[in-house]
Amino acid sequence: MEDWVALAPGMTVEGRPFTDPARTEEDLAAIELMLAGLRRATATGIAGAARLPAVLTLSGLPDGRAHRAVICDPRRLRGGQDLTWVGFFAEKRRDRDPAPLTAADDALIAEFPRHPGILSYSSLELAGGDWGNLILLADEAARDQWRASARHAHAVQELAPAHYTVVRLHRGVLPGGLAGARRPELRQTRYHDYRAGAVWRAERTLDA
Repeated sequence: MEDWVALAPGMTVEGRPFTDPARTEEDLAAIELMLAGLRRATATGIAGAARLPAVLTLSGLPDGRAHRAVICDPRRLRGGQDLTWVGFFAEKRRDRDPAPLTAADDALIAEFPRHPGILSYSSLELAGGDWGNLILLADEAARDQWRASARHAHAVQELAPAHYTVVRLHRGVLPGGLAGARRPELRQTRYHDYRAGAVWRAERTLDA
């Protein structure tokens, strides 16, 4: 792939510690926390009784960190089919006003009803003050449709370089959906480093 560095499974790039596979394991642990919150919310009928999409503040984290979930389709989340997931983890530029990110996030959520393949979107506060995001989708086609959104493209192309230093973007499969109670399977991680003038990009692909 042009302009993308291919990383081996256990490789860490010198000078780019965010590519350490240990960071991916931390991200996966955060994703499992978000999945656990979604399972509790959908199992108790909280989301099903609410107007959809339902924006929920979920509890249950021992350290009191915030976990917000936007649940669009609880029935399909727990329908037993494999789901596609995307995890977004980034380090913010501390000298930037986060208001444009918040506004873009709100605008993207408002667009969810136009994308029926988006089943849920979660945001988890991380220990260092950054946030991790998890989106569950019906399939790969739903992911491709979401990526084609003009608002999504603006967030990726304009806001991310201006407001983040580095980004890890994970993609995988959740076997059996929320009802399957299985661990998320990671298929690919893409890395973006915006710290220099030219954007550095890399990709690590794992066997299915």
